[in-house]
Amino acid sequence: MVEVKLEAEIISENKKNRYQHWANKLGRYAQQAVLYEAVLEPKPGLVDSVDNGSHKDMDIFTFMDSASSLYSGFVDFAMDGFGHTGDARSLFTKIRKTGIQIEKNMFEETKGINTHKGIVFSMGIVISAVAFSLKNYQKTTVKEFPILSPTEVEIVFSTMQKMTEGLVSKDFHTLETKEILTNGEKLYMEFGFLGIRGEAEAGFPTVRNMLLKLRKDSFRKPTYSTKDIYLDILFILMSEVQDSTVVSRGGIEALEYVKQTARIFLENGGMQQHNAVEKIVNINECFRERWISPGGSADLLAITILFIKLENINLGG
Repeated sequence: MVEVKLEAEIISENKKNRYQHWANKLGRYAQQAVLYEAVLEPKPGLVDSVDNGSHKDMDIFTFMDSASSLYSGFVDFAMDGFGHTGDARSLFTKIRKTGIQIEKNMFEETKGINTHKGIVFSMGIVISAVAFSLKNYQKTTVKEFPILSPTEVEIVFSTMQKMTEGLVSKDFHTLETKEILTNGEKLYMEFGFLGIRGEAEAGFPTVRNMLLKLRKDSFRKPTYSTKDIYLDILFILMSEVQDSTVVSRGGIEALEYVKQTARIFLENGGMQQHNAVEKIVNINECFRERWISPGGSADLLAITILFIKLENINLGG
């Protein structure tokens, strides 16, 4: 009887150690995705390693400081998922508490500048959903963090949709009685604009569709670099995403302008154009003049990069 108990304790300890190891790996992948997005250049209207885009209060060093504060929180999100014994919907309630602390750490690091509040929200859902799905559907007992198959990635997207079911109606049902509204709440009240909440409640369909494209060889060209692919992904997202950051700065007209600008860039060949970089630089200047920053698309680019890492999608030509 004692031997059976000891064996159960050993198995439990091994599982706990494996989950911690996997959580650390998830945290690193997520932080790397955030950093990749930050240094990618040239990006229109966004902070990158060349200029500040349409931002006066932050630069690439602000983003590096902010990103350095996120890792431990990303690990916490993963452990929330691995340790959760309830259903997916109650997991979302749990991670919101974790997210509040991560935001606090971020604001302390940036001295009050909002660099990554949006990505904390989205990454929290993704990371915890990956961990929760691995715990419930990944049967292997190997120590190393597994590469996810497309089928396992579909389980993650399904888990995210279950986590965020009813999110929009829950968050917005009392807005008429609130005295102070956030930008997202104001946009919902004025335009019925769902923003990232709508994207999350739908299970991040733009990211899922992006991954379907990336798995096809036709998306990649022999002359493509990883940087080229990431920039094309950004422009595809800009052409599709209901970006609340754009709308809060310039209204619905600005969003349509961003979508149309991105579509024209892609229709002309995207990063396969001989003067692609020059065109992005010009778009950046136009966005800066209009004070446009497609921050929602940038966040979804980081989420896409995380899934590329999780699935180990080959971006080579």
